[in-house]
Amino acid sequence: MNLSVIIPTHERPAQLRDCLATLQAQELEPAQFEVVVVDDGSRTDIPALVGEQATGGAVAMRCERLVLTGLNGARNHGAAVADGDVLAFLDDDTLVSHGWGAAMLAAFERHPCAGVGGRVRLSLEGPVPAWLAPRRYYLSEYDLGEDAHWLAGDPVPVGANCAVRREDFARAGGFHRGLDRLGASLVSNGDTEFFRRLRRAGGRLRYEPAAEVRHRIAPERLTIDYFLRRHFAQGVSDELMSVLEHPDLPVRRRLGRLGGDLRRLVVPQTETVVKDLLRGRGTVNARFFASYWRGRFAAVGKTPDDL
Repeated sequence: MNLSVIIPTHERPAQLRDCLATLQAQELEPAQFEVVVVDDGSRTDIPALVGEQATGGAVAMRCERLVLTGLNGARNHGAAVADGDVLAFLDDDTLVSHGWGAAMLAAFERHPCAGVGGRVRLSLEGPVPAWLAPRRYYLSEYDLGEDAHWLAGDPVPVGANCAVRREDFARAGGFHRGLDRLGASLVSNGDTEFFRRLRRAGGRLRYEPAAEVRHRIAPERLTIDYFLRRHFAQGVSDELMSVLEHPDLPVRRRLGRLGGDLRRLVVPQTETVVKDLLRGRGTVNARFFASYWRGRFAAVGKTPDDL
């Protein structure tokens, strides 16, 4: 069984170089895996960077160039040109542990799983704000403990560090284009929607902590302004995914459901705001809450194909 590592990238050459260096240092035999970098419309010379990393190590690495098509389109293209029995997906700003590749392959060799989520720990490269603690999942943290186990429900694997059998990827139809990053957009949920769909089709999912990566978080992603954008985009993303999962629900009923959900949350959110003010924490939680719901309502009537 062989592993194809697919890394979509857009305008992050320094982070990509570091990620590729960790893949060259894998404990897995080089003949057992390949790396396919999919350059999604970068202006920098990503093929030259990949060539340098390939020349300096034993692992086969190549670059596919696309016009700007979005994260999920890049993932699907990488899967289409890859050769491995198992397709693994990494973010370009991850640092991969030495045993990552071997652990990923072992999970598929030992268990009848369609997909695997590896552990994602955060490497925060700036001051950590007090309000971050309950929102680390917004940065793709995925840590379900020390023991490998089957995933019966959410959270499903995250796109920063996941893998799927080739035949199951094809059977599920790949990632849904439009439901994830496109250039500077922060729309997400492509990974969540894919793995939920894979599971509905009968595929079993597994968590493997030994397949661990560090997700590097730059200082500009630890600011209130970034998280306001991120909450708005998450609201948009959740509404778009709802459209895919419940396509026959008319707009009027969607608005009614959203209104009901929002009304149920107003009282507990108001209590949170009062507590924050009394403790001198300001209104940051209220601003994040409002930004998310603006995103939900802004996306009503839209589909991922509209983005």
